[in-house]
Amino acid sequence: MMANKRVVVIGAGVSGLSTATLLLQQEKGIKVHIVAKHFPGDLSGEYTSPLSGAHWRSYATKDNIRHQEYDKITFNHFWRLAKTENKAGIMIIDGFDYWEQFPQDLSDLWFKSLCPEYRNLRKEELPTGVEFGVTYKTVSINPSVYLSYLLDTFISLGGTMQRVSLSHLNECIESDTDVVINCSGVHARTLGGVEDPDVYPVRGQIVIVQLPRTYVNWAFLRHSCGNHTIKPLNGIEMTYVIPRENGEVVLGGTYDEYNYSTDVDDNMAAAIIQRCLATRPDLLPPGQDKLTIKRSTVGLRPCRKSGTRVEGEWITSEKFSKKKILICHNYGHGGAGFQSSYGTAKHVIEVMKEMLGQ
Repeated sequence: MMANKRVVVIGAGVSGLSTATLLLQQEKGIKVHIVAKHFPGDLSGEYTSPLSGAHWRSYATKDNIRHQEYDKITFNHFWRLAKTENKAGIMIIDGFDYWEQFPQDLSDLWFKSLCPEYRNLRKEELPTGVEFGVTYKTVSINPSVYLSYLLDTFISLGGTMQRVSLSHLNECIESDTDVVINCSGVHARTLGGVEDPDVYPVRGQIVIVQLPRTYVNWAFLRHSCGNHTIKPLNGIEMTYVIPRENGEVVLGGTYDEYNYSTDVDDNMAAAIIQRCLATRPDLLPPGQDKLTIKRSTVGLRPCRKSGTRVEGEWITSEKFSKKKILICHNYGHGGAGFQSSYGTAKHVIEVMKEMLGQ
């Protein structure tokens, strides 16, 4: 069914690369071509994936079984890679969630049966100003290393790529195109042929510091009040720390909806550092009086009001004598791009196969 099919994937962020690579791993004889404005190695505020945190901490609500499944599949994939693939930039770490006020409903943390060593923190383990916390084993991902690993894998499997800036879906359709998989992220709002009004950016600013390798093998997320979501209840401040396998540590952050600015705010950067150190003073190695800052960056999370879109639709190509083309969508991941990437890639491929088989 899939042999000799030609698939074009739009976007080379974590969603596009995961989907394109998995397609080649699953299907013999298929041709997969990525078209994107940016590829691993590029640094641009509109290329979100390299600017991500990135670690696994699911924000799927207890009633959102679909998102839980995406995150669960991806967790198991990353866990396997962390143990078997040293080129992927993934490492196993301790995750901590801290609540400044005792949360009303703890059953929201659906992944307590998924993540090893999940337990409530003892009172003496809680930072100042925190009433409750949990810890569990999870993974952190070095985005630029993982994206390069995916691209290298894709190319080694025979995938092809082209740097292009699309203004309309039709521009990537050729006479031999059978399927287009749209992983355009925040650009799904403006891409012709998609123009999804539900898509909007959420600006996130982070500070990256350099510490001795393996000094920080834990991540934390601090919740103001009793909320469970990534979105702050008021204001735009978030407080979190995520380590990487090369000794870089990400300090965050902000969650600023509908803000397209990719300029770094220096005052915000100073406030982020101060909040992270106030929560975990042990971030600063003994004998050091300040952190070694490498850079501050801003990325735009590709959010969507109704959540991630994974579905297909048939269109008729005007350019090639009314040929039917299958368009599959995989975008709108918000702040969960990495932690749901493998699960959504798997699902969009299932949707594609099902629709081609009908």
